[in-house]
Amino acid sequence: MDQLTVKELAELKGCSVRAIQKGIASGAIIAEKMEHPQNKQPCNMIPVTSLPEDLQEKYYKKICQEAGITVTSSKPDKKAVKSPVKPVRTSIEEFSEDERAEMALWGQIIRDWQDCRSGFPGSKTEADKLFIAKLKLEHPELHLTEDILYRRWKAMKEGDLQGLCENRGGANRGRSSIPQVLWDQFLYLYLSDSQPTVSRCYELTRSCAAEYYPELLPELPSERCFRRHIKSDVPEAVVTYLRLGDKAMKDKCLPYISRLYDELHANDVWIADNHTLDIESYSEQDGTVHRLYLTAFLDAKSGVLVGWNIAESASSQSTVLALRNAIQRFGVPKAVYFDNGREFLTHDIGGKGHRGRKNTDEELLPTTILQRLDITMHNAIVRNAKAKPIERTFSTVTMEFSRMFDGYCGGTIFQRPESLKRRIKEGKLPCDFEIREYIQDWIDYDYNVQEYGGAEARYHGMSRIDVWNHDIKAAGIRLAPEDELNLMLMRSTRLQKVKRNGVFVTVGKEKVWFMDERTYRYLGEEVFVRYDPAKLTEVRIYDKEDRYLFTWPCADKLLVDFITETREEIADAMSIIRRTQRFIQQEAREITDGWSNEHKLDLMEAAALKAQHGRDKFEIRIPSNVIMIGTGEVEELPAAVGDDAVTVDWDKMNASAEKRMKKWKGE
Repeated sequence: MDQLTVKELAELKGCSVRAIQKGIASGAIIAEKMEHPQNKQPCNMIPVTSLPEDLQEKYYKKICQEAGITVTSSKPDKKAVKSPVKPVRTSIEEFSEDERAEMALWGQIIRDWQDCRSGFPGSKTEADKLFIAKLKLEHPELHLTEDILYRRWKAMKEGDLQGLCENRGGANRGRSSIPQVLWDQFLYLYLSDSQPTVSRCYELTRSCAAEYYPELLPELPSERCFRRHIKSDVPEAVVTYLRLGDKAMKDKCLPYISRLYDELHANDVWIADNHTLDIESYSEQDGTVHRLYLTAFLDAKSGVLVGWNIAESASSQSTVLALRNAIQRFGVPKAVYFDNGREFLTHDIGGKGHRGRKNTDEELLPTTILQRLDITMHNAIVRNAKAKPIERTFSTVTMEFSRMFDGYCGGTIFQRPESLKRRIKEGKLPCDFEIREYIQDWIDYDYNVQEYGGAEARYHGMSRIDVWNHDIKAAGIRLAPEDELNLMLMRSTRLQKVKRNGVFVTVGKEKVWFMDERTYRYLGEEVFVRYDPAKLTEVRIYDKEDRYLFTWPCADKLLVDFITETREEIADAMSIIRRTQRFIQQEAREITDGWSNEHKLDLMEAAALKAQHGRDKFEIRIPSNVIMIGTGEVEELPAAVGDDAVTVDWDKMNASAEKRMKKWKGE
């Protein structure tokens, strides 16, 4: 039991209840007003730890006997088990302002007390009683007694600064009543990444003490004492590191870098990120219930949301559309700040960044959108939660925008409204197009006109959009003509070969083909394809050196259902095929019709002509060092019939060939 009633303490001490009550009234016994554990009435409760050591030992010995635990030694070996001792404070600077004020007060009280004693005509004891009575009227909060006054006087004579201020526990000041071995066991349990509670660790420590250190069980203080020592003896950063991990320690305990915005201007840096809206909405196309994604760009100087896009998923397409929206409204920034998501580190937006493949051949990539716009890309440090200042803006989006809708679902299961399931069944969720319409009004007419909350004091009292308008005058704005901006914001595919159906752009998981009637001329050539994600009716074709070649329209007529009964669809597709066929045939005729007769040799004649040209080049040369081989048996063989008559008349053969050539030429 950690607290004793007045009656229990009287029984333990062997005195009357009245004596204990007088001790509490005089301040000799420390008591706290608490609720009685049985009748629930307010009463005085005395902490066991405030009692003298002999009474504490007597109490815990009684508890152990009642629990059936044999105590081998009432006084453990002080050398084996030492209590952690805090260093005694000796310098005035080690005390707080309140403690220094209390020391000054007691110093003045003791001086007045000594003056009272020296000038009092009667006995010193009578003078002390009169002085204490007078002081109780002037300082009732001190609960002054003779013992307290004498202890303060002794501390002042000995130069004990710590004894002059509030000193709960008397001689135990600065010491822990927890045995060191049990304190170490408690910390081993508590400082675990399993994150057990203090109560659970205290119970387990008490069980360990009963099993292995029964002699220390009487010295084990209350759970509240352990809680106090966790705060006073173990730094909060250490607790966070050991219980929550390295990342939590870095995020909560390490110093952070304060960004200076004085030299930053509007449109110098835009910060981009994606946010899943905490709204359940349904698609007007297929009626499915889902959550939309917001891709947004934030101006780092003013905090203005300059551009955004709402999509069904976070993608590079959504990033380009959000950037287009921002540039059309606020101009071209000097730099953008991306995190390390795949929707940002794309080959045609700003490059692959750290996601680029290593130890592979150099891949020929197209000119990125940011390069065309002369925008520098910066990437956040991987796994760095502090590198995304736009997250504060998304928190505002959740609190002020998402909560307005009946489809609000919260960011976690604990934040989900209980009525959400009912609203889904009743069909009270908003449509996607409603969210797209409302978010534009909320961003421009609510969020962007709210008061600036940045670090620069000169802008306090101004709205975010006023800060942007004020600062952009000094910085200047970069703009691009509408037609050129559309070209610079076009996305690019990787290098691809022209195929029979032309070139393609992948939208989702489908390929959209582009070609014209003369695509056949460039079959197999490697080209880049640039396209506008918002306008896929045509694409622009560039060669490897990024030179513009031509524009090809969408070949959507070549896409026909596997089973179709619509003759018009097949007719349109066949017309493209036949038209391409006619172009190929016409160009073939243009090439072959220009040939003259003197160049029209068939394969046999061309081969004979080539053999004639190589006649003089063919010669077999027998070397002089001849090595004869044979079986060693010489046998006379009859001569072959007509062997001497076989001859080749080369002149006659050549004359015949020339004759045929002249006849073929019409000579």
